[in-house]
Amino acid sequence: MASSDEIFDRWHGIVENDFTKTIAQTFDLPPDDSYVYRAESFGMKLLEIEEKIESGGMNDRSRGPRYQKADEPASPSRPLGLHVTYHLIMGCDASADIDAYTSLFLPTTDTSKALKPFSSNAKKNNPRMRVTEYLEKRRIASPFKILKSKTHLNPYLDLWALSCHLVEFTGPLDDPGYESPASAKLVGESAAEGVIDMASGNGYWTYILRRMKIDVLVVDNMTSEYRTMWILDTVKGDGVEYLKKSSGGKGRVLLMIYMITAGTFTKRILKVYQGNVIVMVGTQNRNRYTGFSHCTMEKYFNREMKEWELVCRIAMLSFAGKDEALYAWKRKPSA
Repeated sequence: MASSDEIFDRWHGIVENDFTKTIAQTFDLPPDDSYVYRAESFGMKLLEIEEKIESGGMNDRSRGPRYQKADEPASPSRPLGLHVTYHLIMGCDASADIDAYTSLFLPTTDTSKALKPFSSNAKKNNPRMRVTEYLEKRRIASPFKILKSKTHLNPYLDLWALSCHLVEFTGPLDDPGYESPASAKLVGESAAEGVIDMASGNGYWTYILRRMKIDVLVVDNMTSEYRTMWILDTVKGDGVEYLKKSSGGKGRVLLMIYMITAGTFTKRILKVYQGNVIVMVGTQNRNRYTGFSHCTMEKYFNREMKEWELVCRIAMLSFAGKDEALYAWKRKPSA
């Protein structure tokens, strides 16, 4: 299998507009690849995923549009995630609207300036206006100016944009672009020696940040299985113990991407961290995905961590149909 650098060096976008071909060629997979990709109860081989896509199973139009409001918990009548099925709502092709939505996250786009034309160019009765209202309502822009980039490379952004077409997702209603890692980079540069990527998984975020010349330390207990590791220097161990032995992470930004919700790990990490900046990526609604089981991360900070101030909250690409954001909190000055 190719190395991380080799994958990025030869990346030229989606292959023939085909998800399966792109994955197979990018990672040099054999035609009879038997690896099973798992996430919670999900388990499929790549060829099975291809069959699902070709049969139209990625977008079950018989169920109709599916939304979840930000102030409502998930229930059988409100499935997890956010989904828009345009063929049922509008009776037309949503391709142009999906392209307009995914372009908001391109490194060549100034997202703040792009939101207005995204809604103003929509046709009558188009839900893009509601999508824009929600994104703007939730947005707390980074305190640092994020410069557009023509050279930033992120294969996952291209795959995410394709997945939005596959499930006809054109943004969250009221309920990894470039801007998110760039915000983490700028917050990290503000007054820190670098970043600690806590519970880093396969290290993709770390790899992206290191390509942006950020010093990142990586910690994970490595109990999960990853087919591809983007970095090779992950410190294997318990994150809480790592912070205790490292002055609580003083002088470094604490980066927490899709933290586990079960148990007390996230709470214990937040308790022992002694630095001044926490950057998190996770859900912004109450569907319990990458948040605490009883509340969102934002509500937890408001209630339990009053010495911290929310300075940035921006919508980000993650998985088509999800409504997630990058958050940044800074420790308030001592009285």
